[in-house]
Amino acid sequence: MNKKAARAALAALIAASTLPVSACAATLDDRTPAGVPAFNTADHMQYMNGYADGTFRPDAHITRAEACQLIAGLLAESSGGADYLFTDVPNSAWYADAVRELCGFSLLSGYADGTFRPDATITRAEFVTLLARFPHDGIGVSREFTDVPASHWAHEAVQTALAQGWTGGYPDGTFRPDARITRAEAVTMLGRVLGREGDAVMAATGDGIRVMPDVPDTHWAYLAMLEATTDHTYEKNDGRESWLTFEKETTPLASGWHNIGGELFHVNDAQQFDRGTVVGGLTLDRNGRYTTGNAELDKLLTAAAAAAVSDRMTQPEKLRAMYDYAKQRFGYLGIGTVDTTQADWDIAQATSMLQTGKGNCYSWAASFTHLARKVGYDAKVVVGKGVSPKGNESVHAWTEITLNGTPYTFDPQIESVYAARYGEHYDLYMKKYGEAVWGYKADEAQAPEEPAEPEADAALASLMETIYADTQTQSSMVQTVLYPGMGADGQGYELSYFLGTNALPIETGLASEPMISVHPHSIVLARFAEGTDMEAVKKTVAENADPYKWICVGVEPGNVKVDAVGNTLILIMDNDNAQTYLERFQKAAG
Repeated sequence: MNKKAARAALAALIAASTLPVSACAATLDDRTPAGVPAFNTADHMQYMNGYADGTFRPDAHITRAEACQLIAGLLAESSGGADYLFTDVPNSAWYADAVRELCGFSLLSGYADGTFRPDATITRAEFVTLLARFPHDGIGVSREFTDVPASHWAHEAVQTALAQGWTGGYPDGTFRPDARITRAEAVTMLGRVLGREGDAVMAATGDGIRVMPDVPDTHWAYLAMLEATTDHTYEKNDGRESWLTFEKETTPLASGWHNIGGELFHVNDAQQFDRGTVVGGLTLDRNGRYTTGNAELDKLLTAAAAAAVSDRMTQPEKLRAMYDYAKQRFGYLGIGTVDTTQADWDIAQATSMLQTGKGNCYSWAASFTHLARKVGYDAKVVVGKGVSPKGNESVHAWTEITLNGTPYTFDPQIESVYAARYGEHYDLYMKKYGEAVWGYKADEAQAPEEPAEPEADAALASLMETIYADTQTQSSMVQTVLYPGMGADGQGYELSYFLGTNALPIETGLASEPMISVHPHSIVLARFAEGTDMEAVKKTVAENADPYKWICVGVEPGNVKVDAVGNTLILIMDNDNAQTYLERFQKAAG
């Protein structure tokens, strides 16, 4: 973060570890303490910083060297330092001057072997021991922590911290003296020692306030972390701190979208994280995080992004990674009809898909659309018709992303399912309309009025109902009346869509096909004139019927059945019930 150069070394401090302070310290007899140490409580300067990506890493630990640098930066005046340095603290070390300062005030000492162990991490007991060496009012307290008895080496310092209100311990009555102190715990204790506290109103409303990507404003130590990382002026009203001005936060991250810890953030041209606004069609919440508006889906998308992308990737690489994630993690499962006229239907479909890993083309399109949005693309789901390489159409859904004014289609579902089931490999990633081997026709906002369709033949409708006999497909099917010359006017499907050819002289027919169902199916019944050569008709249908006509998954060739009883023909395409339906037809039609 861009802070004053004079505090650059201090701002870079504290990355992770802990600090034993003095239980087994050696005496430094070669120097005289220089005065009484005191903290600078007047100036509310930044005394801790985040990392290059803006994160604070509240659960990271602190080393002995980092603790020295932290405390030395908060001193009201210099001790003049000490000539003594530990055997493992070279003069050139970045923390050497800080160690001298604290030694000059007799605030710390090393170990019996003359070492300081700068890279060792500091425990909670050791940290409060260091703080308790500063002058403080004597306040007694009758309560003690259950895990810090009077015999504990840090008992007096821990009791001081409790009496001064620097810490309250944990809800179970413990202090956990041997636990390594975290960055969040350290700034919380220091804020109380210094009498400093964050301003909740300014935090919520201040333009340019620091955004910490890994610390939402609901974090228990959020205000303490904000206080520690922000230069500001202030006033006290009834003991409460109110910020008057503050130094706006900037980041070295490039302007644009960034995925940090699975969350999506946007950096503007002023090198600040945007928050509480809409950027490129994507909504950023008050913590600067992209949100769908649905907490459960946000959580699922964050987990997916954390697994699939890193901020080291370029934006196109992130998009491709999310596409591959959708191809590899999801599987096909028919889930019944989807009412795409309902608000937020895509939210529900994407949530279910990310939870279960299974769904249909609508689920797949909704999921990838939200995955693409999670890496900074204003994607949308498009519902319409998919057109197979053979020209067959069926209901379908896909993702569309417009880049530089050109809309592109993305269809991980077809790629995944056809590769897995049929060994057919298609490239359906980022294709212009008309460029992919599969075609896409979006539904019109207002479909043109369709010509009246002939009524279904009552006998065929009854036969169709008998064949299904309340199976699970019946509730999710759509039926189409077949008639000679259908589709010749360019409206609707031609007969070849159902029977594979327009050449058969049917009198009437009825087709049942899936809207969205638990498994793909199609049954076609067709009646021919008396005297028609039904064996020739069966042969023609068997040769021309397309088992791959279903855009979502297709039907195995072995599950295509063609038969005739009298002058009534049946064509069955069904991966699950083909034989059952055939036997029912033979019995009912016979």
